[in-house]
Amino acid sequence: MQRSAEYCLDLPDDFPEVELTQYMAVARKVLLEPQKAAQWSEFGGASNLIAWRYRSSYEDWQYYKTSLATHSSPDHEELYRRERALFGMFTAGVSCIESAVYSLTALASHPAVLGLPFGSAEQRRCSPAVLRGWLLPHAKASAVITTLDQLLAANEWELWVGLRNRMAHRSNLPRVIKAWVGALPPPIKPIHFAATSSTPAVEAETNDFDALHEWLADTLRSLLSVGSKLP
Repeated sequence: MQRSAEYCLDLPDDFPEVELTQYMAVARKVLLEPQKAAQWSEFGGASNLIAWRYRSSYEDWQYYKTSLATHSSPDHEELYRRERALFGMFTAGVSCIESAVYSLTALASHPAVLGLPFGSAEQRRCSPAVLRGWLLPHAKASAVITTLDQLLAANEWELWVGLRNRMAHRSNLPRVIKAWVGALPPPIKPIHFAATSSTPAVEAETNDFDALHEWLADTLRSLLSVGSKLP
């Protein structure tokens, strides 16, 4: 963990602290000088959530990995804790990106930036895809649009959102359990869930999910970087 001067909080080592610090400095200059702008309250709440949700997602994944390594035959209590951690990982990870996008929209709504409408109706609708549409008429936002395009086209984002939605709104992920009789045991992946009506089958090693967190860090870094150059 690294100590974040911005948040006065310990954050995972791969959290983009440098980009976050630059982003916050730019936002404060726009939204707090010479006086606090109305957009600050929405920006402040969202920007706080970026780091909190990132750390939550990371910690839940670390718990899940530890459980896999230490409980080869988990009981029902441990299976519950694993499912809770998996749900937390994906819910917090998606929230981290969505919070970054919301903060960026609040910043872009300031008249000195792009003057995007951002009343209560727009706040309820805000998402990466919706923000992309709002930015299209603004040539100044081309770098942000490109970053949002990369996010929305990423297989990783589709997986993050799909698994979050499944566990949040429909059901838990169906575990696949392999059995064998009179032969060598089949290879068993540490993470193996069957497909559902809304999510693909997930058969993965733990380092595959480590790569998902690397993608999360890289994507967050890109959003913060282009956000700091928007004003």
